[in-house]
Amino acid sequence: ASFLVKSNKLNCGVYIDPQKWAFKKTENTESEFEFSLKNKDAYATFITERIEIPLETLKAIALENAQSVAPDIKIVKEDYRWVNKNLVMSLQMEGAIQGMKITYTGYYYASPNGTIQLVAFTSTNLFDEYKAFFDELLNGFVTLEK
Repeated sequence: ASFLVKSNKLNCGVYIDPQKWAFKKTENTESEFEFSLKNKDAYATFITERIEIPLETLKAIALENAQSVAPDIKIVKEDYRWVNKNLVMSLQMEGAIQGMKITYTGYYYASPNGTIQLVAFTSTNLFDEYKAFFDELLNGFVTLEK
C-alpha cells in the first residue's frame, strides 16, 4: 500500500495499492471516495464526516444505514482494534439486497475532529476470496493529525 488517498474533509486517509485498487471521488453526499478491486467484484467506500459521534452511536447508525438497503442485515463479528495508532471498531455484517447475499466488513473511527467509516463489501459467496484484500485496504487507514 504505497498511495495515500487523502480526505478533503478530515485530516485522514487510506493507503492503497494502486496496482490492486481503483478509486474515485464521489459526488454523492454520503461517501467521499469509492474503491473497486481491479477486475474483481469487490468494493469499498470511505465516508468522512466532521460531526463527532461516539463509536457506540456510530455502530447503531451504521447498522441502521445498512438496514435501509438490506432489511435483514445483522452484525456477525464485532471488536475493537488498533490500526496505525487509532482505536477503531471493526464490524462485519451480513444481509441480503433484493435477494443477493452481501457481506460488509469495515472500520469505524471517531474523534473530536469527526467520524470515519471505511467499509468494504462483496457478495457473501466471494467474501472469503477477497478477505485478505479487504484487510489490507482497511489496515491502510491513517489519521494525519499532528
